[in-house]
Amino acid sequence: MQRGAAHYPITWGITLVFLALIDVGVTHSLLLWGPTAFEDTRDMRRVVFAQTYQAARKIYAPDPVVRTPVALLGNSRIFLSARESFVQPELARLPAARDASVVNLGIFGAGLGDQETLVRHLGRLHPALVVLTMGTSDLLGTAASPLAGEPARLLRVGWASGVEPRDTPVERVDRWIRTLWPLYRFREFARAALEDRLARRPDPGPFPEHFASTRALFDYIHGSKGERVEVAYRAWRAAPAFAAFVDYLKIGSDGYLELARQRAAGPPLTEQSPGTRVLDAVLTRLAGGPWTTIVFLMPENPLIELDAAREYHRPGFSAEAAAIVTRVAERHQVRVVDARAWMPAEAFIDFDHLMPDLSGFQRPFAEEIAAALHA
Repeated sequence: MQRGAAHYPITWGITLVFLALIDVGVTHSLLLWGPTAFEDTRDMRRVVFAQTYQAARKIYAPDPVVRTPVALLGNSRIFLSARESFVQPELARLPAARDASVVNLGIFGAGLGDQETLVRHLGRLHPALVVLTMGTSDLLGTAASPLAGEPARLLRVGWASGVEPRDTPVERVDRWIRTLWPLYRFREFARAALEDRLARRPDPGPFPEHFASTRALFDYIHGSKGERVEVAYRAWRAAPAFAAFVDYLKIGSDGYLELARQRAAGPPLTEQSPGTRVLDAVLTRLAGGPWTTIVFLMPENPLIELDAAREYHRPGFSAEAAAIVTRVAERHQVRVVDARAWMPAEAFIDFDHLMPDLSGFQRPFAEEIAAALHA
């Protein structure tokens, strides 16, 4: 009885070689990592996917001009305020950081669990310095801003599971396959890139390298509402009361205000809280890497202290959370830079986010990077 071709080892060998060639041809080429229109989306339902793709590209297909990578981990706070085009010119002025190249891996909505997953990939980038940026509220997981979300799902790799949330058996097998097989790991990105190239959708254009004014910023963020937002912002600047700032936010940022309410109503924070445990897991991985690590507590809008109704903040929470972050970091011998009080209210878009470019945050931030590299 004759054996079918599939029974011969050589058939399996040829198949595996063919799959390996396809894998390399896709995962090491512009087919996967070339410019796309979808990564510039303004659709908030797709922004997290797009920014996770951009972060993966910066790690697996880095810009050849990158010399001494400085990896910035975080969420929308750092994505907006420390863009490469903002920080790089400041680093170039500092002798201790002239060879440094900022690699901003910030992703909107990324929680500490997402950072734990992203750290698993950093070995490919070979950074000299990793800056884990976070706000004190990042220790809280909310329905709108969980500790781990889409970035962790898209980038999960490794033989060991994370801490929050726990893997199901199916997810565990999926993670193992992603670890072994790069094309499977990046299949969602490859599918989106292929659809993008075939459909030739209009490209809204990349995030601006600089902003000339608040009006230009609001037009970019809010589109047709930009003029109304600018008028309300100017009204607050003329009479800087807390209520006027909230009125300005209500025009284009109602969703953000709801997130702030959720955080203010969240559970108490302790050393045993899920967010604290996840932070410990992130720092365990970072402290074990061949790079210098610092934790950077991002600036907070001092205007929040005028929230007498306690609708958008919890009095004393920021100090309590900062103390917990410091204690966890000390266990791993990681330095904490507390920048919560660095910036004035007019430097912020809302209670958490600095104005991209216009805030001037990039200057003192670059100095901290230079100090960490020099140390």
